Amino acid sequence: MNNLSHLLHFVDRWSSLTVLVMGDVMLDAYLSGDANRLCQEAPVPVVAIDQRQDFPGGAANVAANVTALGAHPVLLSVIGQDTEGDRLLQSLQQRSVAANHLIVSPDRSTLAKQRIVAQDQLLLRFDQGSTGAISAELETVLIDRLTQLFPQVGAVIVSDYGYGILTPRLIETIASLQSQHDRVLVVDSKQLVRYQSVRPTAVKPNYGETIRLLELPAQKSDRMTQILPYGDRLLELTGAKIVAVTLDSEGAIFFQPSYPPIEIPAQPVSANQTSGAGDTFITALALSLATEASISTAAQLARATTQIVTQQTGTSVCTANQLRQQFQPPSIASGKRILDRSQIAQCLATRRTAGQRIVFTNGCFDLLHSGHVTYLQQAKAFGDVLIVGVNSDESVRQLKGMGRPVNSLDDRLTVLAALESVNYVIPFSELTPHHLIEIIRPDVFVKGGDYTRETLPEASLVEQLGGVVHILPFVENRSTTRTIEQIRSVSSASPPQLYC
Repeated sequence: MNNLSHLLHFVDRWSSLTVLVMGDVMLDAYLSGDANRLCQEAPVPVVAIDQRQDFPGGAANVAANVTALGAHPVLLSVIGQDTEGDRLLQSLQQRSVAANHLIVSPDRSTLAKQRIVAQDQLLLRFDQGSTGAISAELETVLIDRLTQLFPQVGAVIVSDYGYGILTPRLIETIASLQSQHDRVLVVDSKQLVRYQSVRPTAVKPNYGETIRLLELPAQKSDRMTQILPYGDRLLELTGAKIVAVTLDSEGAIFFQPSYPPIEIPAQPVSANQTSGAGDTFITALALSLATEASISTAAQLARATTQIVTQQTGTSVCTANQLRQQFQPPSIASGKRILDRSQIAQCLATRRTAGQRIVFTNGCFDLLHSGHVTYLQQAKAFGDVLIVGVNSDESVRQLKGMGRPVNSLDDRLTVLAALESVNYVIPFSELTPHHLIEIIRPDVFVKGGDYTRETLPEASLVEQLGGVVHILPFVENRSTTRTIEQIRSVSSASPPQLYC
């Protein structure tokens, strides 16, 4: 078995796992708009908000990653009886994460981190919600649930942001249950010394948490060199069998007793693209260890998932299919392929060197119909290479409402990639493809006739980058929404049929 087959073997095994995720859940919200003027009261930008995206955050994002990577999460935490809690529950439901062990308390306010974004630049984050310790009554309820659930799962992830859910009694309970049942138990906490008695399988301090543990000064560079001598000390302080120190753009170091450290380099990304990357890392690490992967293999899988999620914006997740595609990179000379952002630049450089003209279009493409096929054939005629950007499931929900998409992102990508007119498909999680356009720099940007040049938000960016915009004629009587309505109408009107 070669290395890629070896890695894929573990990814395939994740679907058999049930994982208990416990800790601080929160709502991550992104409010986006244009900032074209300054406020009269103070020299600050005025942002005209025109879209909002809600994501599960904290332990809730870990649970969402567990689902996306193919396993089955059991999420245990507390939220408030408020609007933010309702939004969090809705975002979990949209990602197929069950919330039946998410306790709603009128005495707590749901944690929410809301970000203001203009022209893809993060301007401000404001936080709200309860950060004090939970009440004794809630603590007892959580302990009872934890005692019931712990023996039933194959792995446990603790996501402790220090916002009051993981009390000393709960940590003592985790330590007691771990000593009885010995599960793969991975801890991500700002205060790892609290978990020393738990004897976790693995812990994941980031750089800031690590230097606080070791009482070292902060460095802007050469962080790996700084931390490398302290593996034994970190293992002692945390009581863990494995310490995985994440070092932002420098990657990560894995320490374990009696073995040399494993250094994992990383691909640098801009700071506004890393929200939730640690949640993805710890999820892949826990799933890998729970399926008996070696530490080296677990490190490779954790690194690969993190690289994928940092190519996306917002608080994102990595899917099992994205990971499989990462281990099966496209041939530059090949035809239709599903790409991610780290692959597209290399593919296009080769195409441009050959003098080929790049065409880009985007959409949801939920139920592919003849109108879509005609539209894509016409788009391809403007150049040599057609790249299709495809909205993620979450962004389709934001654009089209609950109940959409009918087909998952993986299914939509696969169907589009099979079309003769399409060379590459690439998913994106934003409501508009501005980031993709900046990466692709298309010679031609094509949209359907339900747009005009004036109502197309991407048009000015395309032209600034040297491209041209073409609006194709609208294909009459072809609509995904209409097709879905017709199917639902027929379904509700038709009596059940019995077949012998």
